[in-house]
Amino acid sequence: MPRMPYADDEALPSDYDILHEMEDAMADGVDEDWWNAQPTVRTFANNPDLAETHVHANVSMWKKSGLAPREVEYVILAVGRAMDSDYEWHDHVIKAIERVEMSREEVLAIAEKDTSGMNDATAALVNYAFEFVDEYGAVSDECYAELREHYDRSTVVGATMLAGYYVFLHHVATALGLELEEEFVGWELENY
Repeated sequence: MPRMPYADDEALPSDYDILHEMEDAMADGVDEDWWNAQPTVRTFANNPDLAETHVHANVSMWKKSGLAPREVEYVILAVGRAMDSDYEWHDHVIKAIERVEMSREEVLAIAEKDTSGMNDATAALVNYAFEFVDEYGAVSDECYAELREHYDRSTVVGATMLAGYYVFLHHVATALGLELEEEFVGWELENY
């Protein structure tokens, strides 16, 4: 049972400036109603200003990191897997497969922490996200250098902040007791 109940509907923000700012870049259906149905926003709306901040930060991380949508999902899935965050894994498996057309095999490779079949840039990105979590941000010089071979400085900042934001979300979701509203897809996608 969640520790923090969902806020009343009237506490939910009715408008998110970032959605208008990034309107051309948003996936179909990702609008105010979609966000206000999300368990994170419904929980965070116990503090409405921070619910709005969450949407702004999340959309900014997705759209301003310098990463393509598939690359964003690689980072989030790697963080979710490294932290054993079923909450993040579940939502982003669905997004990865259904919105950015990542294959089941690609998702399962992240689940198994096996980057050997990925192209060099993707492997560097996923390994960076894994090491970021495993080493509490203290990525090795080698891992950093490998990422820099494929991404410019701006995008490295974006990838790092994206990974950090999803570490933060995992801890917040855990502390507040957020729960999945449907059956967990599973680490091997057995329930997808």
